[in-house]
Amino acid sequence: MNRFDRLTYRYLAETFAGAALYVLASYLARPFLETHTDPVVVVAVSFAATLPMGLALWAQVRFYRKVDERERHILAVAGALTLLTGVFLALFLDKLGMAWPADFGLYATFLMIAWSVATVLVRLRS
Repeated sequence: MNRFDRLTYRYLAETFAGAALYVLASYLARPFLETHTDPVVVVAVSFAATLPMGLALWAQVRFYRKVDERERHILAVAGALTLLTGVFLALFLDKLGMAWPADFGLYATFLMIAWSVATVLVRLRS
């Protein structure tokens, strides 16, 4: 296992852990936010529930800073594929929401995981 493999596995583990914590925090915060109306409490709980996604973003920044140009290119291509997929899916879910309500609360989790998976797939293809 070389240096890039170790960095990649750590990046994936940190990204998936941050995404999982975000899902858990969002799940736990939702009933609390539905019952409380104090703006300070709502903002504080919303911020606290969003922090795990910040950890996943920080993992990506750290990974990007430690890799060479080839790996940065792979991240850029994976990011572009994720953006295209994310925009298409958002448009689809928006139209689907007219007939079946879609919850965009966990959409960021999908995008983070999709970018991580796309990074691995682009690396395997290059």
